[in-house]
Amino acid sequence: MCTFVIKVADPSKTVSTPQPTVKPCFHCGQPSIDPIVSENNVFCCNGCLRVHELLNEVSCPLPPIQGPSKSYAYLDLPGEKERLIRRDSEGHAQIVFFLPDMSCASCVQFLELLHKKHEGILRSEVNFPKKEVRVRFDDNKIGLGAVAEVLDASGYPPEVRTGSEKNRRSDKLVTRIGVAGFAFGNIMLMSFPEYLGAEALEEEFRDVFGWMNLALSIPVIAYSGWGYLVSATKALRNKTVNIDVPIAIGIIALFVRSTWEVATAYGSGYFDSLAGLIFFLLLGKWYQNRTYGALSYERDYKSYFPIAVERVVNGTAAYVAISELQAGDEIIIHHKEIVPADCTLVKGEGRIDYSFVTGEAEPVKVLKGSTIQAGGRQTGASINAIVMQPVEQSKLTRLWNSEAFQKDAKRTIEDPVNRVSKYFTYAVITIALAAFAYWYPKDPAIAWNAFAATLIVACPCALALTIPFTFGSVMRLMGKSGIYLKNANVIEVMARLKDIVFDKTGTLTRANDYTVHWFGRALTDREDAALKLLAAQSAHPLSRALSKGHAASDYEVIDFEEHTGKGICGTISGKRLQLGSRAYTSAPVNTEGGAQVHATIDGEYLGFFAFEKPVREGLSDELATLRTRYDLHLLSGDNDDDRERFSRYFDHERMHFNQQPEDKMRYASALHNRGYVAMVGDGLNDAGALKAADFGVAVVDDLYAFSPACDAILHAGALRRFDALLAYARSAMHIVRQSFLISFVYNAIGLSFAVQGLLTPLVAAILMPLSSVTVVVFAVLAAHYRARKLQLVSH
Repeated sequence: MCTFVIKVADPSKTVSTPQPTVKPCFHCGQPSIDPIVSENNVFCCNGCLRVHELLNEVSCPLPPIQGPSKSYAYLDLPGEKERLIRRDSEGHAQIVFFLPDMSCASCVQFLELLHKKHEGILRSEVNFPKKEVRVRFDDNKIGLGAVAEVLDASGYPPEVRTGSEKNRRSDKLVTRIGVAGFAFGNIMLMSFPEYLGAEALEEEFRDVFGWMNLALSIPVIAYSGWGYLVSATKALRNKTVNIDVPIAIGIIALFVRSTWEVATAYGSGYFDSLAGLIFFLLLGKWYQNRTYGALSYERDYKSYFPIAVERVVNGTAAYVAISELQAGDEIIIHHKEIVPADCTLVKGEGRIDYSFVTGEAEPVKVLKGSTIQAGGRQTGASINAIVMQPVEQSKLTRLWNSEAFQKDAKRTIEDPVNRVSKYFTYAVITIALAAFAYWYPKDPAIAWNAFAATLIVACPCALALTIPFTFGSVMRLMGKSGIYLKNANVIEVMARLKDIVFDKTGTLTRANDYTVHWFGRALTDREDAALKLLAAQSAHPLSRALSKGHAASDYEVIDFEEHTGKGICGTISGKRLQLGSRAYTSAPVNTEGGAQVHATIDGEYLGFFAFEKPVREGLSDELATLRTRYDLHLLSGDNDDDRERFSRYFDHERMHFNQQPEDKMRYASALHNRGYVAMVGDGLNDAGALKAADFGVAVVDDLYAFSPACDAILHAGALRRFDALLAYARSAMHIVRQSFLISFVYNAIGLSFAVQGLLTPLVAAILMPLSSVTVVVFAVLAAHYRARKLQLVSH
């Protein structure tokens, strides 16, 4: 929020404007941050308003079904609709929309009643945690664009997100877990006679149960565990060894030994351990993926640009996909829309906000005939522009596709388990063969038992589960603290950081947040109210900051004028007021530095408002703490007016202003020679540096809003805990090493008995899951303990 400080003769005395009262919602009682007023009642959201009207039988007709507005016409483009929808068994269409404005149970209640109000909408199901609604509709009665229009007109503007491929992979993993779990449970059930030592029962049914267990184990290997066998085969073909190689050896050893015992009637085998091993490995993978499955990290420029834009052909405007734009096409860019390609302005006046591209907070005035770069946002009235080149050839796209954005240009850390597994595999195979060679001349039966027991007891399932459950727990707890990691390897990168580079605007400061100071003679209450009322007539960011929180007034502004890039004026209670630049107001003082708005009343100069972007709450102490452990750097697209203010956190030689996206990208890349580097930014202008750094962190005020491709998404409110989060990553690596030690101690003890022929394959198969459970319990409990210790979670 903005804090207004009036500076008079004594600068130590300040006066702050009172903050508006937040009223409770009439329906649910929750605070109404952005209230909706209906019949003198205040509601916190459209859901509460609609549900209140429904419950009280108030006439509340929802928007009639018509063709879609221009905003959603692209959804009915040829090919676009079939790409987005799915057909059910009855031929009806289904679409999943993301609704960022869904906020409470009333929203859910209202959205699931849409089918009662709209012919053609057959059913709507809400997934509240993901803020999604699945709509089933008859597309012979209502188009896809019209469905989106219905939601928008009801107060829930929808967004389309395509993640079908990732969802299919997730569904397949769950199915594999289900198959392995089903077989595991049933094999254990049929193995009870052997567990309990029921000799008579075993003699009668052991062979039958053994063959049934063999049958159940085949889909476990052929479907659930097939990925491990394929991965191990690929690794060996590439002359490398990953963690899946010893796992595959253990799976094969268990299956071959168990099959041999059943076929020769020697025993019932160890199919329970085989199914349990694969089940727990897949469960660990699901647990790790679960933390960040809802967020998208690999976002390209198409995720930021609109899907379609309005193109003018022979005087007729129609929406087309941006991929169809060619050089020479005339397009219409409406208020708040993104410019999809480099183009030339031919009609209207551009007020382009490049803050997400360059980091510069102030909108840029663009006149007819001037160039507009892709990625800017029009903040004024609609404009017409001629496309200079296709979307793929814009300056923004070339930046995105530069070498620094490619994954192979980024230094990566090998999975810690894979680093250990290659030596582990060689050691186990060597020990197993040595034991076999030692015992075979003396007793072939002991030799085969020692060989099989060594491979089974030393199966690295404990090692394989260490990373998923340790890092999975750490990632989940970090998520509760406001940071969402892309994958497990990011944690080790966090633990090794040496340099941290911060963007300024939107990262250390809020993009549209100002502290406003008054310099000049003391204003009367009437003068202060009149100036703020005049500012409220303009949409300029500084005007909005100046008028924010102004009290309701009986004053009326007449003869209002706005001179773009200069200032505004108007008459209030017979007095002529001006707000604007020094030249516009003919200010007699010569002030320099920072954003300023000068004020006059009836030609009398009063003084000026100075605007300062405050550091986010809690960041002053956080930056001071980070500075004791890391080398901090500041990069900003703004001018250097804030250099002195930030010198308490950053050394002068490590602060760089007026930085273009390419400059930030090169700077982050150059720091590679010093060690591992993190880049913390928020906008598209930081995307190159985020990808070039070892650890790219996108700071967002809304977790569901667009953010550049990155390694982590950090909620802005959690930035003040950044040092604790990095300390937690270092703790996670300690937990991994301790888990490895536990696993190695277990393997050393087990192998010492196995090579002597004192450990039967049955006992080895029992000890194997026992070691896995021990490591998993330790990893999860240790991760929770360290999170509480660092005060990242309360319980």
